[in-house]
Amino acid sequence: MDTFSEMKVFALCFASLFYAHTALPCIWITGTKYSGERVRVSGVSGASMLRHYMQKNPQPDGMKMEADLRGATNFNDRSDYSVALMYLGRSKEAVELLQQLETEQPGQYFIAANLGTAYELSGNNQEALRWIKEGIHRNPDSHEGTEWLHVKILEGKIAQQKDAHHFENHSVLELLPEKIGYRITIGEEKLSPKELTEAIQYQLAERLQFVKPPDPAVASLLFDYAAIEAATKTLESARSILQMAIAYGYPSEKVEPLLRLYDRRIAWGKAKQYGVYALIGALVVCGLYWLRQHGHFVLSRRDLKQLR
Repeated sequence: MDTFSEMKVFALCFASLFYAHTALPCIWITGTKYSGERVRVSGVSGASMLRHYMQKNPQPDGMKMEADLRGATNFNDRSDYSVALMYLGRSKEAVELLQQLETEQPGQYFIAANLGTAYELSGNNQEALRWIKEGIHRNPDSHEGTEWLHVKILEGKIAQQKDAHHFENHSVLELLPEKIGYRITIGEEKLSPKELTEAIQYQLAERLQFVKPPDPAVASLLFDYAAIEAATKTLESARSILQMAIAYGYPSEKVEPLLRLYDRRIAWGKAKQYGVYALIGALVVCGLYWLRQHGHFVLSRRDLKQLR
């Protein structure tokens, strides 16, 4: 292999090594861990997922369902009609209909679950809690086993009714990223970070479609979700979720210190990453200069002498 071919192979090898650090498949996201380490994580960030549900509007679906099911006499259709009423903000009508259905066929899981939601949307958190617990009793695996978190949310809302400043001093789950370990104990639940993340995502995905800011309970759960995201995914996503928490009414004085901490760690992670790239670049430049000085960057030493 002549010197020119060797030069091309060297250049291609260097290019492949360099771009291996920068060219990422679209399903991967570069971010910063809580430790400050720069990482690549797969999937959509928690913040992006939440924005999708925040933008959803249940009104069009509710209008279509209400028109299709109006006047229905079948038990299941009337149950679905109660959901249409909730989509349209007519939760008190939904409560009345669901109470009638419970009288007709006591013990149905989906009636209890919908009654809990309808009561909550109509502002009666005590009855909402009673019926959500009844729904769990009738079907513990409902909503992918996440209804325990619905109970925690309602308990927080009831506490806020007794103390208007409850969510200024507490969150739904009282989570901090530095205290999130392999298993997390919440009441009687012992969960992995992954299981807890899925529960929060499930409950928020349902709730954000109906509840618009401000809402202290949602703000509190967003604050908890940001802690999980910071501990297990990236600070960039956690930062975006914290900003959503502020938008929903979480006290900014409790969020701002975390935002500043995350900004420092993100900046430090990037500085370390780019410092490594700069060092590699400097070494490559030095290597190329050495090769040129020794005549490996031209077709022959005679050409090099002529260039000099």
